[in-house]
Amino acid sequence: MAQRRPVPWAPVVGALLVGAALAGVIAWRLNLEMIEGQIKDKQAALKRLALSGKIPPNEEVMTYLTARQSALEHRYQEWVTMVAAPPLTEAASADPQLYFQEQFHEVQRTLERLAAARKMTVPEQLGFPKELPPKDTVPRLLIQLSLMQEAASLIFDQGVAALASLKIEDPEAVADAEHEGTFLTRLPVQVRFSATLPQLMKVFSAMQRTSPVIDVRGLQVAASDVPDTLDVRLVLARYHVTATALEALGESAGPGPVMASPLTPSKRSKSPVTRSGSTSPRAASSSPTNQIGAESSPRTSRAAGSTDEKGGP
Repeated sequence: MAQRRPVPWAPVVGALLVGAALAGVIAWRLNLEMIEGQIKDKQAALKRLALSGKIPPNEEVMTYLTARQSALEHRYQEWVTMVAAPPLTEAASADPQLYFQEQFHEVQRTLERLAAARKMTVPEQLGFPKELPPKDTVPRLLIQLSLMQEAASLIFDQGVAALASLKIEDPEAVADAEHEGTFLTRLPVQVRFSATLPQLMKVFSAMQRTSPVIDVRGLQVAASDVPDTLDVRLVLARYHVTATALEALGESAGPGPVMASPLTPSKRSKSPVTRSGSTSPRAASSSPTNQIGAESSPRTSRAAGSTDEKGGP
């Protein structure tokens, strides 16, 4: 029998070693490329986080940013409380249409009582739908109804000659230049009354102390048939925060108590606030048909769903 030739192990071992070396080099190269990619990603992230002056993020910067964010959120909530009307209570949310009907008649009784105490004619309430309004319009109608009641009370308290009418107007979306969608909705109310110039100044002064703010969007003054008396038409407005914005605020601020209805007396601060877009009362003139600070967008259409200017639920 022929003898087996011995297997040449040296070339086999050498080939295995060469293959292992090549695999190691390839793995090392792939790992190096992956690390380089991670470094580039981190550098890009750090570049976005770097403050002005190329200050890299660190523990001190993080502490500053956290404190700054907390201060901004606190200030944001203060402005929302100061500018926007509060959301509805749970009782109002249960049956908004019935709640609105109750509040509408309550405001009517309040106006009748205020007018009777001063021996004046009860002002007309215009723009409300004759039937029950849709549920989605109730929140803004309640805010406008609250504004009408508060404005009437302020005007009556200044001893004016007459309060002719209160009329709600269509809501106006406040455009957000930085983000898509609407953050605030303006809810205007038109008020007509007769007063002397000092009484008109007192009305503006009283409105300046209200919270949430009453934004004076338009002012028209004309001479009255009664000497030293002016016929005044004001367009007032309050603001309503959209549901999306309220949800975002709730997520950042955490759970909290349900705020009062717009018709509930507010316990907010009475500090004076400068209103952007309001018309200065000093611009008033005694010219018979002088118009001052024309409204940004005069609206004469009736409220959505109304079939008659005079009337209500």
